Amino acid sequence: MASNKDKLLEKIASRDARIGVIGLGYVGLPLVVEFGHGGFVSTGFEVDQRKADAINRGESYIPDVPTAHVAELVKAGKLSATTDFSGLKDQDIIIICVPTPLRKTKDPDVSFILSASEKIQATLKPGQLVILESTTYPGTTDEVLKPMFDETGLKLDEDYFLEQCFVIRWE
Repeated sequence: MASNKDKLLEKIASRDARIGVIGLGYVGLPLVVEFGHGGFVSTGFEVDQRKADAINRGESYIPDVPTAHVAELVKAGKLSATTDFSGLKDQDIIIICVPTPLRKTKDPDVSFILSASEKIQATLKPGQLVILESTTYPGTTDEVLKPMFDETGLKLDEDYFLEQCFVIRWE
């Protein structure tokens, strides 16, 4: 029987993996659009209903993302947006792209990451890959996300997978 990792890799190779991006700002929206262009069915998860509605109408609100691209992907069924986070359970890959504003102490405010992680924790299932793309300190996945996801009873690198992309903020 194929492992969860092998099943996920096959879905990615065949473009059958469903991609969910939490946060449709200047990082998340271009990312979800690129996955759509790559042939994946991609869903944006957003707390702002106006942003979700705009995407579903085929409109972009980010200058670097042409409305024509969004409209094309929505029409093709490759891109949608929602404020219903229960749909995270249907995703194979979940990418967290939420804001991490700096506090006065220059430390990242991870409250948005925590909120997104709680939503993932509520729906996490075997075979999912979670990627943290938000700007934060190294170790956030191991120190914050992993303990939350382990509370579900699922095991890292066996049942679910976790990665952190580093985004450098220049001040």
